[in-house]
Amino acid sequence: MKQLLLLAIIILAVHQLQAQDSCSIYRKGYFSYSDSAGNTVLVDRSKKFQYEKNTVTKVKTQFRIQWTGNCSYTITQTLTNSKKARKYKNSSTSISILQSDGANGYHYSCNCSDAEKGKGYMKKISKEAYFNLYY
Repeated sequence: MKQLLLLAIIILAVHQLQAQDSCSIYRKGYFSYSDSAGNTVLVDRSKKFQYEKNTVTKVKTQFRIQWTGNCSYTITQTLTNSKKARKYKNSSTSISILQSDGANGYHYSCNCSDAEKGKGYMKKISKEAYFNLYY
């Protein structure tokens, strides 16, 4: 009986560790999401930075990214080619991954600016798809 209980505890611990690491696949890579106007925004995420390009408006924005938890991060705007968006320089946005969709992407919520809708889906895409849409 003790062995069965110990085995159950080990299985639960391993499952908990795997669940905590499930967001690690989103720390780097290529993604896309739709902004509040329905435009596709491409995302190139590296260890320290996130680069975004709106495919319709051609606005490019660079953010510093800091992971604050296993499934939460903060992005801080550092550069943009949009005069309108420059007022948000050095402003931060906190994002929480609500639900992982595995290698396909994730559902998120954020304390986004008033132009954003606050919830969305970040789709993971291949490098080839990213560059096909980028140019």
